[in-house]
Amino acid sequence: MMVFDAKSSPSTERSEPSRRPVRIPYEFLRDVVVEITSFEELQVTLAVFRIASDLEGDETPIAERSIFRDEPLRRAVRKSGITNDPDERILQGLDLAVGRGTLLRFVATRGRKEAYWYYLNTPVNRHTVAAMERGALPPPAIIWEGKSAPRISADPPNAFRLYEQNIGPLTPLIADQITQAIRDYPADWIEDAIGEAVAYNRRSWRYIVRILENWTATGRRDDDM
Repeated sequence: MMVFDAKSSPSTERSEPSRRPVRIPYEFLRDVVVEITSFEELQVTLAVFRIASDLEGDETPIAERSIFRDEPLRRAVRKSGITNDPDERILQGLDLAVGRGTLLRFVATRGRKEAYWYYLNTPVNRHTVAAMERGALPPPAIIWEGKSAPRISADPPNAFRLYEQNIGPLTPLIADQITQAIRDYPADWIEDAIGEAVAYNRRSWRYIVRILENWTATGRRDDDM
């Protein structure tokens, strides 16, 4: 990990309140930043690094609600976005970051209530989520509500990640189209349509959309599943 502390000139530093350094993985700066094309993904990811630094460290889970309520992030997405709905842009950024593998997302379920949580994607945190999911490790106290531990389940790879791994680069236009498809179709349909496009070597989002439209119009056969 390297320490990233954005400071300008000495005179600017004297005129502004002191700022705590934010810990950002060197690999993220070297390998991941150059691949990110979405402002939402970059803004959300940097905000999560900052929130993690403000907490107890990289191994502390972050509640999704705290990311949505983060005022600096909400101001940032309002300034850079064409929509006035910061929640939509933050959710898109989270989906992209999870899809890229920068963040881990898991669900804490207690009765009928579900809460989404995030970790920075490190080997320790991957092991922690897997162990919690198996029941071999109790969830940290911050996740509990009441006296009973919630059930933990990892959030599966999403359409963004599958597209980038199997079809091609995740451009802002494609990300917007996938976001719309997530609203219009079941998640497993999108994942299966990507798989079918790969199987037929028709690796384009346009072909995936045609598959989804055909399934909507004619229904899915057993051999489509």
